[in-house]
Amino acid sequence: MASMNVKRWILWACLAVIFVSQVLLFRANSQLSAAQTDARDARQQLTLLQTKLDELQASSVATLSTDNARLRQDNQTLTQKLAKANNDLTQLGNDKSKLAQQLQTARQALQLQQDHLQQLSVENQQQAQALAPPPPPQMSPEDAQNACIENLKEINNAKQEWALEKNKDATDAPTADDLLPYLKGNVMPVCPAGGAYTIGAMNENPACSVPGHALP
Repeated sequence: MASMNVKRWILWACLAVIFVSQVLLFRANSQLSAAQTDARDARQQLTLLQTKLDELQASSVATLSTDNARLRQDNQTLTQKLAKANNDLTQLGNDKSKLAQQLQTARQALQLQQDHLQQLSVENQQQAQALAPPPPPQMSPEDAQNACIENLKEINNAKQEWALEKNKDATDAPTADDLLPYLKGNVMPVCPAGGAYTIGAMNENPACSVPGHALP
């Protein structure tokens, strides 16, 4: 009887141990499954993070390559512009030197021309003085009066011809320019005594400002 009781207690103890073991095993399996799930999620997150990291690195490399290419292009463009600017400055310097030389040459030519013109003016004056007719001999008052009266007659005759040709009236008065075609040499006579002539209207005789110099 006692042996049976002991066996029963041992059986119940074994059952209890098995039950506890099952419970512990179930809990261990549950924890293992949760750990596996966490590990799988962690691996997925790690993979996702690695993918993003790779994409970020690739994007950074591409962006950096693009920026480097743009910087190289900008640097090349600036280098070309700088070279062109230096060439332009050099050309401008050469043009400035040429213009300065041309200006100096033009100034020298202008000075030579001015000197030549001045020399020609002096020579013309000297030639004119050499070719100028000698001054008329001094007239006596009587001779000057007679010569002036002859001039007045010539002017009066020119007036008559002008009035006849132009159909002028007695009150019309010609000018000196009107009478030039009808005068000797197309030149208005001059009083030998320095008098001034007044042509007057057709019904008036030409007159001289010197007393006594008048048509009879």
